[in-house]
Amino acid sequence: MKKIFFLMLFISGGLLAQAQLVPGFTFGPKIGATFSKFNIDQDQISDELKTTFHYGVFVRMGESVYFQPELNVMTRNANLENTNQSGTIKMTSIDLPLLLGVRVLNLELLNVRAMAGPVGSMTVSKKINLADVDLDLKKDDLKNFNWGLQFGAGVDILIFSLDLRYEIGLNDVSKLSGFDFKNNMFTVALGVKLM
Repeated sequence: MKKIFFLMLFISGGLLAQAQLVPGFTFGPKIGATFSKFNIDQDQISDELKTTFHYGVFVRMGESVYFQPELNVMTRNANLENTNQSGTIKMTSIDLPLLLGVRVLNLELLNVRAMAGPVGSMTVSKKINLADVDLDLKKDDLKNFNWGLQFGAGVDILIFSLDLRYEIGLNDVSKLSGFDFKNNMFTVALGVKLM
């Protein structure tokens, strides 16, 4: 985690140097809550929504239409249940959303935005505890890179940026054939614009 923190700090320094060259440029740190759910096609197994957190940095470039790349550390949890048995799956990843947005309302102190775009997710940690669930799934059965599509809305008030987004998993997280396992999630994040 220290390496990730210093990487984000290094990127932020480089962005500060570029801030004078791009109109509508802003960047800053963000932190938020993640509400994730793995959709599994196995009828005998149910999954419930789990709450975790995420943090990262965002860059926004442009005025009425903008481009917003981000670098986030995300945690996705699943609590799987089978009759009276349960187990857990936890995946930590570095996500790179590449969002295109439009400012719907652009006032001096208040902005309302809409955005959408793809997100690449590189898994850096996997923890599986399914000893009590009738499911033969191991760490190596989960893919290391996944794709998603995010869309949502945001509000900027002064230096604060609040985003609400939904992410749809585009590919199967599992490498196993005949086992459809996708991740969908809702995120709420608060960022601070440093520029």
